[in-house]
Amino acid sequence: MTSLTESAAHRTSPAALGAFPDLFIDYCTDFDAVADFYPGDWQSRTARQAAATTAAERPADRDVLADTLLDQNERWGLDESTRSHIETLRDPDSIAVVTGQQVGLFTGPLYTIYKTITTLQLIEEWADQTGRPVVPVFWVEGEDHDFEEIATAHVLRRNKVDPLSYQPDIDANPGAVGRLALTDEVHEVVDQLDEALPPSDFKPAVMEHVRAAYRPGTRLEDAFTRLICSFFEDDGLVFMNPDDARLKALTRPLFRRELEDPQASVAQVDAASRALQDRGYHAQVNARPTNLFWLGDDSRWAIDLEDENTFRLRGTDRTFSRSELISRLDETPERFSPNVVLRPLMQDHLLPTAAYVAGPGEVSYFAQYGGVYEWADLDMPLIHPRASVSLVEGKVQKVLDKYGLSVSDFHDDLEPLFQDVVIDTMEVDVDALFSEALPQLHQTLNALKPEVEAVDRTLGASTEAARSAIMDEMESLKQKVVRAEKRQQDEVRSQLKKAHTNLRPNGALQERTINVLYYLNKYSPTLLDDLRHALHTDTSAHQVVEL
Repeated sequence: MTSLTESAAHRTSPAALGAFPDLFIDYCTDFDAVADFYPGDWQSRTARQAAATTAAERPADRDVLADTLLDQNERWGLDESTRSHIETLRDPDSIAVVTGQQVGLFTGPLYTIYKTITTLQLIEEWADQTGRPVVPVFWVEGEDHDFEEIATAHVLRRNKVDPLSYQPDIDANPGAVGRLALTDEVHEVVDQLDEALPPSDFKPAVMEHVRAAYRPGTRLEDAFTRLICSFFEDDGLVFMNPDDARLKALTRPLFRRELEDPQASVAQVDAASRALQDRGYHAQVNARPTNLFWLGDDSRWAIDLEDENTFRLRGTDRTFSRSELISRLDETPERFSPNVVLRPLMQDHLLPTAAYVAGPGEVSYFAQYGGVYEWADLDMPLIHPRASVSLVEGKVQKVLDKYGLSVSDFHDDLEPLFQDVVIDTMEVDVDALFSEALPQLHQTLNALKPEVEAVDRTLGASTEAARSAIMDEMESLKQKVVRAEKRQQDEVRSQLKKAHTNLRPNGALQERTINVLYYLNKYSPTLLDDLRHALHTDTSAHQVVEL
């Protein structure tokens, strides 16, 4: 594969893909329309400098943070560049560019990799624009309890989407999934991956990375992090796992504030939600008091406010008074876990976050969080959209070229595009043929109508009824001709289906479905470096990369 350059990435409007919410599209392409929901323009040098100053001045125990991160990263493959970045966090002038993701099998969909690449790309840019040391941080989100959401990876196999699932015997509520130790069943899913990936010069190295990370007895969050770490060696990426008693102890003030007045944060989210909906946008998050979970040894339960002073673990009979929960927080802060509302606040309570690299859903929910940050006495970082990317293989590009198509022509449903292409490629121009015939029929009926009415005036209505019936029959005939031609276009359908499977697998964007290992196996692990050079940090457009 030839090395990619920045010119290899073509840009297309995110709106053209029909896959993103209006709020995200406006955030990327018309920031002024949504500016009052966010802390600043993510592309503005002045806003970046202000965000950097605010982040550096934010009170934080940087030494405890750095000591904890050194311990954590030792487990995942600490290299000198990462060690140096962790030590940099002790510097009160330093700031962080942060991203994060759930611990998906084999790193999950491609967007995990794009988040990582965008974060690494921004370090030098922010350092140049702010004059500060900048540290890239990846927040390893393993505290969720939805195992099904992270247990399947998808690769392409013979132009079909092949799901690979890790299926151990676990409870419906297994607790923080990142803590789960991989069982012997992990051998099965790794073997499935080995079978699904075709032979290549790069396969031995790719599978070595996977097998080294995903071994029985290894926690899911550790396997996930080690695999990403192995693909970004020497890049200085700092991984951070919030499921740590030391980090939770530092977060006590935030959690205490939530327990003392759980209605306040929800009220802020609800107010922003109404404002968004009044503007015609959607509300990504529906909040309810509280925004905390209780982490048991083998379960994770939402903490619901039952009455003014009583809290219940959702779906159970277990209750706490406010004073009991606060006492537990003081004694065992690691038992508490933030939900989607408090998670970014915990992050920015601990880190000097100047920018957060976010996916479309995250960009949307940050629009609801301005008031919550004020409630918590925190400043929201700038929200930088991650790179949104479609990788176009040569075999797919040939199909696009053959039919004069682009990536943005492919949406969730292939059928409308197939019909358009069939009509365009038919030897008989069906539209022209029927467009010529219909006026002639109307002209004949128009001439006939007065003659018929001369015989019997009541037959005018019958003439119009005949006209309507003839038009219906002509439309039916036209569709029969199109369907007959479509049946003869099996090759067209097959080629478009192949392209659709590659670009919109299962109807979704490629980046939301396919795992990076398919591409690393086929094009080399150096593809990640090539993408760092090819992709632009101006992520306001969807980027199309030809491989």
